[in-house]
Amino acid sequence: MALKPDVSALGSNESTSSSADSTLADANSGDLESDIGNAERKNSGGVGSGPTAQECKCGTKSDEGPVAGDVWNNDLDMLPTSLTPLHYDIHLHPDLLSGQLCGSVAIDAVATSSFRTITMHAKTIDIQLASVYVDGVVLASIEAHNVHYDEEMETAQLCLPSEILLPSRCSQMNVQLVVSFTGRISDSMYGLYRSKTRNRHGQPAHMLVTQFQAKCARMAFPCWDEPAIKAEFTLTLTVPSEFTALSNMPVTHSADHGKVKTVYFGRSPRMSTYLLAIVAGELDYIEAVSYSGPKADGGDSRQPVPCRIYTPPADIDKVQFSLDTAVRVLEMLANMFNYEYPLPKLDLVAVPELEAGGMENWGLVLFRTVRLFITKQTSLWIRQKAVYVISHELSHQWFGNLVTMAWWDDLWLNEGFATWIGIYITDKLYPEWKRWDHFVIEDRQAALSADSLRSSHPIQVTIKGSADIDQVFDSITYYKGCSLIRMLSAHLGIDVFMAGVRAYLYKHAYSTATTKDLWQSLETASAIDVGRMMHSWTAHVGYPVLTVDDSLDDCRLQLRQSRYLHSGKPSQEEDQTVWWIPLGLVTSDTPAAHKILHQRTGTVEIPQSARWFKLNHNNAGLYRVCYSRTALRRLALAIRMDELCTVDIVGILNDMVALVTSGYLRTSALLDMISSFAAAAESYVVWQILGYFLESLLLTWADHSDPLHVQVRELARSLFAPKAAMLGWTHSANEDPLVARLRAIAIPRAAWAGDSAVISQACELFTGFYLHPDTKPFHHDFTACVFEIAVRHGDDINYERIREMYEFSQRWHLSEDHRMAALGAMACARDEERMRQTLEYALSEHVLPQDINIVIGFMVSSHPHSKYVLWQWFCSSYQRVVDRLGECSALLGHVVGSVIGEFANGGMAQEIQEWFADKRTAAFDRTIPQSLEFIRVRDAWYQRDKDDAALWFSRHR
Repeated sequence: MALKPDVSALGSNESTSSSADSTLADANSGDLESDIGNAERKNSGGVGSGPTAQECKCGTKSDEGPVAGDVWNNDLDMLPTSLTPLHYDIHLHPDLLSGQLCGSVAIDAVATSSFRTITMHAKTIDIQLASVYVDGVVLASIEAHNVHYDEEMETAQLCLPSEILLPSRCSQMNVQLVVSFTGRISDSMYGLYRSKTRNRHGQPAHMLVTQFQAKCARMAFPCWDEPAIKAEFTLTLTVPSEFTALSNMPVTHSADHGKVKTVYFGRSPRMSTYLLAIVAGELDYIEAVSYSGPKADGGDSRQPVPCRIYTPPADIDKVQFSLDTAVRVLEMLANMFNYEYPLPKLDLVAVPELEAGGMENWGLVLFRTVRLFITKQTSLWIRQKAVYVISHELSHQWFGNLVTMAWWDDLWLNEGFATWIGIYITDKLYPEWKRWDHFVIEDRQAALSADSLRSSHPIQVTIKGSADIDQVFDSITYYKGCSLIRMLSAHLGIDVFMAGVRAYLYKHAYSTATTKDLWQSLETASAIDVGRMMHSWTAHVGYPVLTVDDSLDDCRLQLRQSRYLHSGKPSQEEDQTVWWIPLGLVTSDTPAAHKILHQRTGTVEIPQSARWFKLNHNNAGLYRVCYSRTALRRLALAIRMDELCTVDIVGILNDMVALVTSGYLRTSALLDMISSFAAAAESYVVWQILGYFLESLLLTWADHSDPLHVQVRELARSLFAPKAAMLGWTHSANEDPLVARLRAIAIPRAAWAGDSAVISQACELFTGFYLHPDTKPFHHDFTACVFEIAVRHGDDINYERIREMYEFSQRWHLSEDHRMAALGAMACARDEERMRQTLEYALSEHVLPQDINIVIGFMVSSHPHSKYVLWQWFCSSYQRVVDRLGECSALLGHVVGSVIGEFANGGMAQEIQEWFADKRTAAFDRTIPQSLEFIRVRDAWYQRDKDDAALWFSRHR
């Protein structure tokens, strides 16, 4: 699943005026294998070894006592293991009009002990009748009144009239459980749900969609809904006759029944329940062929796999770029892994309402429309994001679907690796985009920021109960996981690393694996003790800061590692971990040295003639470096002399921002660094960091009503306005995409800093576009910032116009991402009444639940006072927000994090903590302490450095 947690280097969003496309991209943003049977089994027979069920005669016994083997793993909320499913034969008949669901499922299973009860997952499901068969003979029938539901555990327990005995000579027996049930079609983007769409006549309609990850298959049919309990699936679906019905496997045949039809799908390979998928609606498709199937006999060429993208009928002309990308990515992955795409077809579907940016269901991958609708009008950043998300989701077809994590505590194996592959593939397809540079400034920083909190968690996180599962789809899992893969692959070398990955996939195909299993495969490939090397990174919370003492002499550096915390230096108890750290030491005279620090302290040598040195070359390691002021001055000179690569400059600045907020360095040190070279900087990622820092400085000081924030804005204007003027508004033919990205940062930041020339030009361009929709007077990369500036600095007329453009986007030929930009721009109004009006609008039917956080994300940092208006509204409207998003939805957690996460005043931390004290917060109980910690970190930064910053600005007027 593609997910972009909303965390930055200071726990702050990028200003909406600095990069509205980035904010939109972020907001639209993320097994204990039973040893039974063979991965290639195609039927439910031949289970295990020893006598078969046909050779064993089982019986029943009426006994009220407990049944051996029917024991819960209460620590993990895992089901009893007396029965394990092998195959589900499911028939679903959903009624879109009434919202009712009728269904039946025949489950071939294996019993490893006698049993009197059967416990399955079921949520919003009512079991009408169940029967247990052995050798075709009914041994038990369970009527509805003998089914007991546990709402907290989301289970149904079937109580049999008598115990079914496992014969003494048998270690297991084949059982078939047949269940008929009713349920409900959800409207919450979980389980089997209705998504709003339009039919081929342009009228409002619905389509059926499933979102089963992480634990929502149980909302569509009773099952063993755990990733380790893999089974094969055969699906039959009854839907309206005009619908196209899709699932993981191709359609084998269908039968028409007048207004409805029954569609039969082929049998799937073994997979986890969360990967089963259904889409049904009025859809059109385009098709291409990917040569990613099994290799032809004796050759290197691969067999073709049909690839399709399905969309609502009116949108089919918007997905050619995405289809071309999917075909190329699938072929690259098959060759990278040296393992064919495992299914006979691949469908991608654009879904109007989807909780995450994408969902990797095997063979039926779902995406939000903004991720697939890529046209000539789409901005460069959204185009880049689309390529990444497609690559991320398709990599899951191997890493996650073919081989699945054993339990959710190893979710990082799925998501961390898919994040790494997504960036790796994007960089291979479009090297001119410099995607790894962007990773260092955005994704890696998200990981470092979140993991610098006392409230963080290890990457191999303990799942205390099912309520914890959704909350570990976070920046630690995705971006720390990716960062560790990047660090390890750089250390081993990409060829050795991929050899180990291929061995891992082959060994655990159609099964499950753990972190230890991956390390073992990499150890075999590299002859290095990877498990020992990586244990500190995956099993322990946090990461180190490397403090450098260069005062010994001219050729030696004393290094000391300790845990880095945003809130300051750790206590002795918090600082117990010693990490394996690749130093990546580079100097003015020597290339990067391959040295490791695996003790608390160490000494390294540098040439006496070296004018500067830098650790963590290319930011390959997941740690920060704290230099002396002398070393920083030398690095600043090296940057001015163009002796450091962009990624190393980014690393220095990122580390300094973090070290300033945590008290290792003073704010003046970073301001000195910025003033020494910023004007000459050419990389968009460097300018992006400058914007982040100055915005955080301004908002933190403004939150304490410190007038210094006015001078911070003036400093920002002095930097960004000349750069914006130099770059201008016009894109040249065949322009370097990195120059385009720099322009798309400099112009919005100049407006944010109050540059009148940019503001005037943007408002004029907006008016021209509104009045003449067929003659767009600016490049599509500027659409989001023009919209935002027009609302922020314009009048009520501009606000009403932007709302009109959002509601009637086709009139202005807006792409999907620009329609979302119009929604976000509404949140940038300065007037408090307009702010409240926009928030009410966000809860209306005009805005999909998945898009509410776009409004919240834009508003929270739009103006220094906007987050206070937002907080007051949120408190008074909380129950309506919960009702709209769902009390247990991940979307609610994202909204809560956005609402409370941007304050910088310690008093607000106390107020927020007290307000949530009596609320049900199970869906976001990690979010609240993390947000409160960020608030207190910013407050401490201000209290510590207010005089230091004031002195610096007084000297640099």
